[in-house]
Amino acid sequence: MHLCVPIIMIFLLIVIIYFHRHHVLRYLYFINILLYLVAIICYFILINHASEKGLPVQCMSDVSLVWLIGIFGGYFLSFLSISCFVIENARKHTWAKTVLGIARVLFILLCIFGVYFLIEGILSLKSG
Repeated sequence: MHLCVPIIMIFLLIVIIYFHRHHVLRYLYFINILLYLVAIICYFILINHASEKGLPVQCMSDVSLVWLIGIFGGYFLSFLSISCFVIENARKHTWAKTVLGIARVLFILLCIFGVYFLIEGILSLKSG
């Protein structure tokens, strides 16, 4: 799972770059791909050297920190990249406007559920 999501996102970002190859957002997509590649390389280092005791602990903790930065930065930039791609295409295409409408409705529903669960949590703390 740690390897499948970054590889799928890299392929999706390559497709997005193809459609936005003359747009300034392509640099955002390239940085996102770079973060995923760093995360994949760090993941392989961690997997291959996990059983070996010859590496210093500080080096392995640094690699795990770089992996965390790469994977979470990649996830955040993936959300940002896909959002920018859909918003940019919403100016020209109807399908993107439909996706934005569905995303807005889902966001509103998630906010309503979040407020509901927050109130339920506060009430359960008061009664408990």
